[in-house]
Amino acid sequence: MFAIGKEFHLTHVVGDLRKVDTWYDDIFAPTRYLHGPVKVAGRNASLIAIGDLVVEPMEPLRVPNLSNQSVTRFHARHGDHLHSVAYYVDDVPAISLHLEEHGIRMWDISGTPVKPPNEKFAVWTHPNQTYGQLEFAFVEPFTIDPRLQPAWSNEFWRERHPLGIERASHITAVVKDVGAAKKFYCDILNSKFICETETAGHKRSAFVAIGEDTVMEFAQPLGSNSAEAQDLERHGEGFFGVTFKIRNLAGATEFLKSKQLKPERDGPNAIVLGREQAFGMVIGFTDRQLLNDPRV
Repeated sequence: MFAIGKEFHLTHVVGDLRKVDTWYDDIFAPTRYLHGPVKVAGRNASLIAIGDLVVEPMEPLRVPNLSNQSVTRFHARHGDHLHSVAYYVDDVPAISLHLEEHGIRMWDISGTPVKPPNEKFAVWTHPNQTYGQLEFAFVEPFTIDPRLQPAWSNEFWRERHPLGIERASHITAVVKDVGAAKKFYCDILNSKFICETETAGHKRSAFVAIGEDTVMEFAQPLGSNSAEAQDLERHGEGFFGVTFKIRNLAGATEFLKSKQLKPERDGPNAIVLGREQAFGMVIGFTDRQLLNDPRV
């Protein structure tokens, strides 16, 4: 049997990696621990840690005769947008066999279809089958991840950075049917249901805990005018944004404004940067604790 571990990275596909890296540095002061091209994957990317969350800003690799065009095609279709979520697992062959039993198609890093249990390194799912593309990677090759080191601490972002980030609250995917998404994660990926919420006329959400320390929100729009509804209409089901749990909403608001950003209120306990301010994704900040959050 397999075990899903930590979030490996949240992939953010963009058209200009240098510009986006500079933006992340300015707003979040992340720890960047990898940067450069991977030709077999068709991408140029960074890996950056913001407290307990790792983000992978990624651009299509622009070289002649590129065999893997998946990132290029994604950006051509969606523009700057969240792409996928990756998790560490202890046994890639086991999870790939499990997914195959449930009819989930998979590919390897080169974009070649995977026949379980032959792939030992990592597998990527079809986004239309898993409410956004998922990657499951064997943890051992990635011990460079600073969060896996004994001395790692979130203290800088929590105590000294102006945003006061305690952790990633949750990653959001927009879906057509919140019940179906919850069932897939709980029944097939062994996730734990946490709670459901509803904002009248806006969205219905289900929250599930997956792996060691990640919470997913599945947001089903209830109207046609919200950012979630527009994203679902334009891009289909998939990853939409990330929300950080912070210490002080007023302080975070003033810091973001000092960076010429325009955070907007999202209810009484949250602010949000829309996709036009965050390179195609939505970033939320909240001082609210999720109901039944198992990480507390």
